Amino acid sequence: MNARNAKILVEIEDKILNGLTKNEKISDILEDDELINILEESKTTSDEIKRSLAESEVTEKEIDTTRELFRPVAYRASVLFFTIIDLAAIDPMY
Repeated sequence: MNARNAKILVEIEDKILNGLTKNEKISDILEDDELINILEESKTTSDEIKRSLAESEVTEKEIDTTRELFRPVAYRASVLFFTIIDLAAIDPMY
């Protein structure tokens, strides 16, 4: 999701730069409806991406919190796993 948003931002920047470079005079820039539309679209898209990034930060924090809750269980499971593996070294019956 973040990679897609970064790609969209790069595409918007390219559109803006292309619109700015095709007009040689400053007065042409102010009268270019296509460039104005691109700028308005880029602002809207940028705001949406900012909201999306804020939501993903909240989600990432929730995931980190939940992950930490499972850390003790993972530790016990790993101890149990390696204990069972070591039992085979003691006696092949296990």
